[in-house]
Amino acid sequence: MILNIPLSSCQTEEPNPNKEIVAEFFKVFNKRQDLERFLDFYDDTAVLEDIINGDRIEGKQALRDFFDWSNPDFKLLQENSLVIKEPIVNNHKAVVSGHFTPFKWGDTEFEAMHFTTLLTLNESGKIIKQVDWINYPSNLVNYDTRKNSNAWLK
Repeated sequence: MILNIPLSSCQTEEPNPNKEIVAEFFKVFNKRQDLERFLDFYDDTAVLEDIINGDRIEGKQALRDFFDWSNPDFKLLQENSLVIKEPIVNNHKAVVSGHFTPFKWGDTEFEAMHFTTLLTLNESGKIIKQVDWINYPSNLVNYDTRKNSNAWLK
């Protein structure tokens, strides 16, 4: 007699607290109301790399300045600032894709923008590295003068 038992029935998914951390991180980001709570997800020495725009931001104070949530020029045009599509969280890495909703900067309205973000979390569940690929509209990036993220290759 041959038993045909699917392997998946014998496997249990290990609990991963980083799934909840990543979900909460994007929930806080989505509302854009509590910058201090948002920054609490980052390690003090975190690095954010924006591959398309060529930005490399290091440390919490630089992140605070970079995100600049209190800038009055930024206006949400919808209740939520982003939409997330099925995040993948495995141990200390997360890959999240989705899109930013349309927004207004000063007098200029910007369309929705696709993004993919790679997060690396430390043992304490703090983000130590964030790498963003954002499909910026052409009027947000000057490809002739932007920083070159290829310069970070070693």
